[in-house]
Amino acid sequence: MFDVGVPDVAALNERISLLESVIDNFPGGLLLLDKDLNVVLCNEQQKRLLEYPPELFADGNPSLETLFRFNATRGEYGPGDVEAIVKWRMDRTRERKAHVVERTRPNGTVVEIRGVPLEGGGFVTTYLDVTEQRRQQALIAHLAHHDPLTDLPNRALMLDRLNQSLARVRRGDAMALYFLDLDRFKPINDTYGHAAGDALLVEIARRFKEATRETDTVARVGGDEFVVVQSGVRLVSDVETLAQRLIRVLNGKIRIGQHEVEIGVSIGIALAPIDGLDQDELLCKADRALYQCKAFGGNDFR
Repeated sequence: MFDVGVPDVAALNERISLLESVIDNFPGGLLLLDKDLNVVLCNEQQKRLLEYPPELFADGNPSLETLFRFNATRGEYGPGDVEAIVKWRMDRTRERKAHVVERTRPNGTVVEIRGVPLEGGGFVTTYLDVTEQRRQQALIAHLAHHDPLTDLPNRALMLDRLNQSLARVRRGDAMALYFLDLDRFKPINDTYGHAAGDALLVEIARRFKEATRETDTVARVGGDEFVVVQSGVRLVSDVETLAQRLIRVLNGKIRIGQHEVEIGVSIGIALAPIDGLDQDELLCKADRALYQCKAFGGNDFR
């Protein structure tokens, strides 16, 4: 007589052990539901990631509805009626559709949630903390469109904002494009060094930013060159007022470290739709106006 039970039990135990190892070493949360949507498994990573208190599991696995109600009550899903939120989520779960969503928890953690229906009616959902990944992606996207020294928009973002403003001009708006070039910056940079020059650029960028509205764009497009895109212009006096303000914020001595320096700014301005509706045409006209301003001594606008 052959004993065929022992090898089967050993193989089953090995598979169970392997499954437990996978669950324990899974890099995120894991929630397993049976065909009746009962919680079969909620691993420790899931409990830590979602900050489930031990008492929630004191009598074994809670029901899915209990988990939803607990989360809704503590504001995990945002504001709203708790029972309405629970009902909506239970209805969605009963549809047993695969899904991938991201949720930002109240503590700022960004969780990627992937749900997959299982053959036989069950459902498995994984939860991964992608906070750092999303932060890095946002940082990379920010650096791609901003000047690393002053944190102002760079040329690429400025051109995008300019095109958006021109699109509004075509619908009846008006705008102004300012080319700004600092006066006497090179001697300061040569005399006190690049570190002092960089500190001065950061301070000037801050002042230009404070002199404009939130709806305007202040960009650094070169060494000591800046651009302002002013949208929603109603009168020519709006343009003159801003130009005078940009010049005025650099009046007087500016302290950079142990040094006090004096600097000015020359500004060339093009208006849309008066000077055209084409991006390159406006940039060219503002640039020409800037050089006219420089030719007449600078620290002024044309």
